[in-house]
Amino acid sequence: MLAERYLTPRKPVGSMGPFLTSLFNFLQKEKTCVMIFINMAYCFLFLLGRLTLKFFFGQLRVIESQHMYDRLLNFLLFKVVFVGAILEPKWEELLIWTTWFTILGFLRIFSMLCRDRFEHLALTPNTPIQDHLRILSLLILILISDIFWFIMCISIFRSMLLLLTFECFTLFLDTVQTLVKYVIHLRDLSRTGVWESRGLLLYYTEFVTDTLILIATLGHYLHIMLLHGVSFTLIDAVLFLNMRSVFNNLRKKITAYCNYRQAISNMQTQYPNATDLELNDYNDDCAICRDSMVSAKKLPCGHMFHLSCLRSWLEQHSSCPTCRRQLLKGDSIKQNLIQMEVPFL
Repeated sequence: MLAERYLTPRKPVGSMGPFLTSLFNFLQKEKTCVMIFINMAYCFLFLLGRLTLKFFFGQLRVIESQHMYDRLLNFLLFKVVFVGAILEPKWEELLIWTTWFTILGFLRIFSMLCRDRFEHLALTPNTPIQDHLRILSLLILILISDIFWFIMCISIFRSMLLLLTFECFTLFLDTVQTLVKYVIHLRDLSRTGVWESRGLLLYYTEFVTDTLILIATLGHYLHIMLLHGVSFTLIDAVLFLNMRSVFNNLRKKITAYCNYRQAISNMQTQYPNATDLELNDYNDDCAICRDSMVSAKKLPCGHMFHLSCLRSWLEQHSSCPTCRRQLLKGDSIKQNLIQMEVPFL
Protein backbone atom coordinates (compact mmCIF):
# COMPACT_ATOMS: atom_id res chain seq x y z
CA MET A 1 0.00 0.00 0.00
CA LEU A 2 1.08 3.58 -0.57
CA ALA A 3 1.22 4.38 3.14
CA GLU A 4 3.49 1.48 3.91
CA ARG A 5 5.55 2.03 0.80
CA TYR A 6 6.28 5.71 1.24
CA LEU A 7 5.35 7.02 4.66
CA THR A 8 6.82 4.37 6.93
CA PRO A 9 10.51 5.09 7.63
CA ARG A 10 12.56 2.49 5.79
CA LYS A 11 15.48 2.62 8.21
CA PRO A 12 15.77 3.93 11.76
CA VAL A 13 17.03 7.48 11.74
CA GLY A 14 19.30 7.65 14.78
CA SER A 15 17.36 7.71 18.02
CA MET A 16 14.18 8.66 16.16
CA GLY A 17 13.83 5.27 14.47
CA PRO A 18 12.25 3.26 17.34
CA PHE A 19 10.05 6.19 18.28
CA LEU A 20 8.67 6.59 14.75
CA THR A 21 8.05 2.85 14.45
CA SER A 22 6.14 2.83 17.74
CA LEU A 23 4.20 5.92 16.71
CA PHE A 24 3.20 4.39 13.39
CA ASN A 25 1.97 1.21 15.14
CA PHE A 26 0.06 3.29 17.68
CA LEU A 27 -1.72 5.22 14.92
CA GLN A 28 -2.93 1.95 13.43
CA LYS A 29 -4.50 0.69 16.68
CA GLU A 30 -5.60 3.50 19.01
CA LYS A 31 -7.74 5.68 16.71
CA THR A 32 -9.90 7.12 19.48
CA CYS A 33 -6.90 8.36 21.44
CA VAL A 34 -5.42 9.76 18.25
CA MET A 35 -8.62 11.73 17.49
CA ILE A 36 -8.56 13.22 21.00
CA PHE A 37 -4.92 14.15 20.55
CA ILE A 38 -5.64 15.72 17.13
CA ASN A 39 -8.44 17.81 18.62
CA MET A 40 -6.09 19.03 21.36
CA ALA A 41 -3.36 19.76 18.81
CA TYR A 42 -5.68 21.85 16.62
CA CYS A 43 -6.93 23.80 19.64
CA PHE A 44 -3.33 24.52 20.60
CA LEU A 45 -2.52 25.57 17.02
CA PHE A 46 -5.55 27.87 16.97
CA LEU A 47 -4.47 29.52 20.23
CA LEU A 48 -0.92 29.85 18.92
CA GLY A 49 -2.25 31.50 15.78
CA ARG A 50 -4.32 33.99 17.80
CA LEU A 51 -1.35 34.85 20.00
CA THR A 52 0.87 35.27 16.93
CA LEU A 53 -1.65 37.60 15.33
CA LYS A 54 -2.00 39.62 18.52
CA PHE A 55 1.73 39.97 19.19
CA PHE A 56 3.13 40.46 15.68
CA PHE A 57 0.23 42.14 13.84
CA GLY A 58 -2.16 43.60 16.36
CA GLN A 59 -5.42 44.42 14.60
CA LEU A 60 -5.63 43.05 11.06
CA ARG A 61 -6.87 45.34 8.33
CA VAL A 62 -9.96 44.27 6.36
CA ILE A 63 -7.92 43.51 3.23
CA GLU A 64 -5.46 41.42 5.25
CA SER A 65 -8.26 39.36 6.78
CA GLN A 66 -9.83 38.84 3.38
CA HIS A 67 -6.53 37.73 1.86
CA MET A 68 -5.91 35.36 4.77
CA TYR A 69 -9.28 33.61 4.39
CA ASP A 70 -8.96 33.44 0.59
CA ARG A 71 -5.49 31.88 0.79
CA LEU A 72 -6.62 29.44 3.46
CA LEU A 73 -9.58 28.34 1.34
CA ASN A 74 -7.46 27.92 -1.79
CA PHE A 75 -4.84 25.97 0.17
CA LEU A 76 -7.44 23.62 1.66
CA LEU A 77 -9.21 23.04 -1.65
CA PHE A 78 -6.01 22.15 -3.45
CA LYS A 79 -4.84 19.83 -0.68
CA VAL A 80 -8.17 17.99 -0.81
CA VAL A 81 -7.60 17.45 -4.54
CA PHE A 82 -3.98 16.48 -3.85
CA VAL A 83 -4.87 13.91 -1.21
CA GLY A 84 -7.64 12.50 -3.38
CA ALA A 85 -5.29 12.20 -6.34
CA ILE A 86 -2.37 10.29 -4.84
CA LEU A 87 -3.49 8.72 -1.57
CA GLU A 88 -5.44 5.60 -0.81
CA PRO A 89 -8.20 5.92 1.78
CA LYS A 90 -6.07 4.72 4.70
CA TRP A 91 -6.11 6.19 8.17
CA GLU A 92 -2.34 6.41 8.63
CA GLU A 93 -1.71 8.16 5.32
CA LEU A 94 -4.45 10.71 5.86
CA LEU A 95 -3.24 11.55 9.36
CA ILE A 96 0.40 12.02 8.38
CA TRP A 97 -0.38 14.14 5.32
CA THR A 98 -2.90 16.22 7.26
CA THR A 99 -0.32 16.94 9.95
CA TRP A 100 2.28 17.88 7.36
CA PHE A 101 -0.03 20.22 5.45
CA THR A 102 -1.41 21.75 8.65
CA ILE A 103 2.01 22.85 9.88
CA LEU A 104 3.19 24.15 6.51
CA GLY A 105 -0.17 25.79 5.81
CA PHE A 106 0.05 27.54 9.18
CA LEU A 107 3.50 28.88 8.29
CA ARG A 108 2.39 29.90 4.79
CA ILE A 109 -0.62 31.89 6.03
CA PHE A 110 1.59 33.97 8.32
CA SER A 111 4.28 34.36 5.67
CA MET A 112 1.71 35.88 3.31
CA LEU A 113 0.31 38.04 6.11
CA CYS A 114 3.82 39.38 6.64
CA ARG A 115 3.95 40.31 2.96
CA ASP A 116 0.60 42.11 3.16
CA ARG A 117 1.69 44.01 6.27
CA PHE A 118 5.04 44.91 4.68
CA GLU A 119 3.29 46.36 1.62
CA HIS A 120 1.15 48.45 3.96
CA LEU A 121 4.07 49.61 6.13
CA ALA A 122 6.17 50.45 3.05
CA LEU A 123 3.53 53.02 2.03
CA THR A 124 2.96 54.35 5.55
CA PRO A 125 5.15 57.32 6.58
CA ASN A 126 6.79 57.48 9.99
CA THR A 127 6.30 53.81 10.80
CA PRO A 128 7.68 52.91 14.28
CA ILE A 129 10.78 50.73 14.14
CA GLN A 130 9.07 48.23 16.48
CA ASP A 131 6.53 47.40 13.76
CA HIS A 132 9.31 46.58 11.30
CA LEU A 133 11.20 44.50 13.85
CA ARG A 134 8.12 42.41 14.71
CA ILE A 135 7.44 41.53 11.08
CA LEU A 136 11.11 40.81 10.39
CA SER A 137 11.34 38.59 13.47
CA LEU A 138 8.29 36.60 12.41
CA LEU A 139 9.66 36.15 8.88
CA ILE A 140 12.93 34.81 10.29
CA LEU A 141 11.05 32.42 12.60
CA ILE A 142 9.00 31.15 9.65
CA LEU A 143 12.14 30.65 7.59
CA ILE A 144 13.85 28.69 10.40
CA SER A 145 10.74 26.53 10.93
CA ASP A 146 10.48 25.82 7.21
CA ILE A 147 14.13 24.73 7.05
CA PHE A 148 13.60 22.50 10.10
CA TRP A 149 10.66 20.71 8.44
CA PHE A 150 12.66 20.33 5.24
CA ILE A 151 15.54 18.68 7.13
CA MET A 152 13.12 16.41 8.97
CA CYS A 153 11.58 15.33 5.66
CA ILE A 154 15.00 14.49 4.22
CA SER A 155 15.86 12.47 7.32
CA ILE A 156 12.63 10.47 7.57
CA PHE A 157 10.60 10.33 4.36
CA ARG A 158 13.22 10.24 1.62
CA SER A 159 11.08 8.25 -0.78
CA MET A 160 8.44 11.02 -0.79
CA LEU A 161 10.97 13.84 -0.92
CA LEU A 162 9.62 15.60 -4.04
CA LEU A 163 6.02 15.58 -2.86
CA LEU A 164 6.67 16.60 0.73
CA THR A 165 9.30 19.27 0.13
CA PHE A 166 7.33 21.17 -2.53
CA GLU A 167 5.52 23.20 0.12
CA CYS A 168 8.79 23.76 1.99
CA PHE A 169 10.46 25.02 -1.19
CA THR A 170 7.70 27.43 -2.22
CA LEU A 171 7.27 28.69 1.35
CA PHE A 172 11.01 29.30 1.52
CA LEU A 173 10.94 31.34 -1.71
CA ASP A 174 7.88 33.36 -0.66
CA THR A 175 9.43 34.18 2.71
CA VAL A 176 12.82 35.04 1.22
CA GLN A 177 11.13 37.35 -1.30
CA THR A 178 9.41 39.28 1.49
CA LEU A 179 12.61 39.42 3.54
CA VAL A 180 14.67 40.74 0.62
CA LYS A 181 12.02 43.35 -0.18
CA TYR A 182 12.03 44.39 3.45
CA VAL A 183 15.82 44.76 3.52
CA ILE A 184 15.72 46.83 0.32
CA HIS A 185 12.97 49.03 1.75
CA LEU A 186 14.83 49.65 5.03
CA ARG A 187 18.02 50.36 3.08
CA ASP A 188 16.12 52.89 0.99
CA LEU A 189 14.74 54.59 4.11
CA SER A 190 18.27 55.03 5.45
CA ARG A 191 19.44 56.78 2.27
CA THR A 192 18.97 60.38 1.24
CA GLY A 193 17.75 61.16 -2.26
CA VAL A 194 16.55 58.79 -4.95
CA TRP A 195 18.07 55.27 -4.99
CA GLU A 196 18.35 54.45 -8.68
CA SER A 197 18.82 50.68 -8.19
CA ARG A 198 15.92 50.18 -5.79
CA GLY A 199 13.25 49.51 -8.41
CA LEU A 200 15.54 47.22 -10.38
CA LEU A 201 16.40 45.13 -7.29
CA LEU A 202 12.75 44.83 -6.29
CA TYR A 203 11.72 43.83 -9.79
CA TYR A 204 14.34 41.10 -10.16
CA THR A 205 13.69 39.79 -6.64
CA GLU A 206 10.02 39.34 -7.44
CA PHE A 207 10.63 38.02 -10.96
CA VAL A 208 13.18 35.37 -9.94
CA THR A 209 11.26 34.05 -6.93
CA ASP A 210 7.85 34.08 -8.66
CA THR A 211 9.27 32.32 -11.72
CA LEU A 212 10.92 29.62 -9.60
CA ILE A 213 7.68 29.09 -7.68
CA LEU A 214 5.67 28.75 -10.90
CA ILE A 215 8.19 26.29 -12.37
CA ALA A 216 8.18 24.24 -9.15
CA THR A 217 4.38 24.30 -9.04
CA LEU A 218 4.11 23.10 -12.64
CA GLY A 219 6.59 20.31 -11.91
CA HIS A 220 4.62 19.40 -8.77
CA TYR A 221 1.39 19.07 -10.76
CA LEU A 222 3.14 16.92 -13.36
CA HIS A 223 4.51 14.71 -10.58
CA ILE A 224 1.03 14.28 -9.09
CA MET A 225 -0.37 13.47 -12.54
CA LEU A 226 2.39 10.88 -13.01
CA LEU A 227 1.60 9.20 -9.69
CA HIS A 228 -2.15 9.38 -10.14
CA GLY A 229 -2.29 8.50 -13.81
CA VAL A 230 -4.90 9.72 -16.28
CA SER A 231 -8.34 8.26 -15.57
CA PHE A 232 -10.58 11.12 -16.81
CA THR A 233 -12.12 11.84 -13.42
CA LEU A 234 -13.01 15.14 -11.76
CA ILE A 235 -9.63 15.16 -10.04
CA ASP A 236 -7.90 14.91 -13.42
CA ALA A 237 -9.93 17.86 -14.69
CA VAL A 238 -9.00 20.00 -11.65
CA LEU A 239 -5.32 19.09 -11.97
CA PHE A 240 -5.37 19.88 -15.69
CA LEU A 241 -7.02 23.27 -15.13
CA ASN A 242 -4.50 24.12 -12.41
CA MET A 243 -1.62 23.09 -14.67
CA ARG A 244 -3.02 25.24 -17.47
CA SER A 245 -3.40 28.24 -15.15
CA VAL A 246 0.15 27.90 -13.81
CA PHE A 247 1.56 27.49 -17.32
CA ASN A 248 -0.27 30.60 -18.55
CA ASN A 249 0.97 32.60 -15.56
CA LEU A 250 4.52 31.43 -16.22
CA ARG A 251 4.25 32.35 -19.89
CA LYS A 252 2.87 35.79 -19.03
CA LYS A 253 5.63 36.33 -16.48
CA ILE A 254 8.36 35.52 -19.02
CA THR A 255 6.65 37.56 -21.75
CA ALA A 256 6.34 40.53 -19.41
CA TYR A 257 10.03 40.21 -18.56
CA CYS A 258 11.01 40.20 -22.26
CA ASN A 259 8.82 43.24 -22.86
CA TYR A 260 10.34 44.94 -19.84
CA ARG A 261 13.86 44.29 -21.11
CA GLN A 262 12.93 45.73 -24.50
CA ALA A 263 11.33 48.76 -22.86
CA ILE A 264 14.46 49.37 -20.77
CA SER A 265 16.65 49.03 -23.88
CA ASN A 266 14.44 51.48 -25.74
CA MET A 267 14.51 53.84 -22.79
CA GLN A 268 18.30 53.87 -22.68
CA THR A 269 18.85 54.24 -26.42
CA GLN A 270 15.82 56.19 -27.66
CA TYR A 271 14.97 58.50 -24.78
CA PRO A 272 17.66 61.14 -24.24
CA ASN A 273 18.66 62.63 -20.92
CA ALA A 274 17.02 65.96 -20.24
CA THR A 275 19.38 68.92 -20.26
CA ASP A 276 19.58 71.43 -17.43
CA LEU A 277 17.90 74.01 -19.66
CA GLU A 278 15.01 71.64 -20.39
CA LEU A 279 14.61 70.86 -16.70
CA ASN A 280 14.49 74.56 -15.88
CA ASP A 281 11.95 75.19 -18.62
CA TYR A 282 9.87 72.17 -17.53
CA ASN A 283 9.99 73.38 -13.91
CA ASP A 284 7.90 70.53 -12.53
CA ASP A 285 8.20 67.53 -10.23
CA CYS A 286 8.33 63.93 -11.40
CA ALA A 287 4.73 62.88 -11.97
CA ILE A 288 5.44 59.39 -10.58
CA CYS A 289 7.17 60.08 -7.25
CA ARG A 290 6.30 63.82 -6.90
CA ASP A 291 9.92 64.71 -6.07
CA SER A 292 11.97 67.39 -7.77
CA MET A 293 14.18 66.38 -10.69
CA VAL A 294 17.92 67.06 -10.92
CA SER A 295 18.29 64.57 -13.77
CA ALA A 296 15.59 62.95 -15.89
CA LYS A 297 14.72 61.07 -19.05
CA LYS A 298 12.72 62.84 -21.76
CA LEU A 299 10.03 60.86 -23.56
CA PRO A 300 8.97 61.47 -27.19
CA CYS A 301 5.84 63.22 -25.93
CA GLY A 302 8.01 65.73 -24.06
CA HIS A 303 7.25 64.60 -20.51
CA MET A 304 10.19 63.99 -18.14
CA PHE A 305 10.66 61.52 -15.29
CA HIS A 306 13.35 60.13 -13.02
CA LEU A 307 15.17 57.20 -14.59
CA SER A 308 14.37 54.90 -11.64
CA CYS A 309 10.73 56.03 -11.58
CA LEU A 310 10.35 55.46 -15.30
CA ARG A 311 11.95 52.02 -14.99
CA SER A 312 9.54 51.05 -12.21
CA TRP A 313 6.61 52.29 -14.27
CA LEU A 314 7.69 50.25 -17.30
CA GLU A 315 7.69 47.10 -15.20
CA GLN A 316 3.89 47.15 -15.36
CA HIS A 317 2.95 49.59 -18.14
CA SER A 318 3.86 50.48 -21.71
CA SER A 319 2.64 54.08 -21.92
CA CYS A 320 3.62 57.54 -20.71
CA PRO A 321 2.41 58.02 -17.10
CA THR A 322 1.00 61.45 -17.98
CA CYS A 323 -0.49 61.29 -21.47
CA ARG A 324 -0.68 57.46 -21.95
CA ARG A 325 1.18 57.56 -25.25
CA GLN A 326 2.53 54.10 -26.14
CA LEU A 327 6.29 53.78 -25.65
CA LEU A 328 6.84 50.44 -27.44
CA LYS A 329 6.43 49.63 -31.11
CA GLY A 330 5.26 46.37 -32.61
CA ASP A 331 1.76 44.88 -32.60
CA SER A 332 2.55 41.72 -30.64
CA ILE A 333 4.47 43.51 -27.88
CA LYS A 334 1.90 46.26 -27.71
CA GLN A 335 -0.94 43.76 -27.42
CA ASN A 336 0.77 41.87 -24.58
CA LEU A 337 1.49 45.03 -22.65
CA ILE A 338 -1.99 46.48 -23.07
CA GLN A 339 -3.36 43.37 -21.34
CA MET A 340 -1.29 44.22 -18.25
CA GLU A 341 -1.95 47.97 -18.25
CA VAL A 342 -3.82 49.41 -15.27
CA PRO A 343 -4.01 52.96 -13.85
CA PHE A 344 -0.98 53.75 -11.70
CA LEU A 345 -1.82 57.11 -10.13
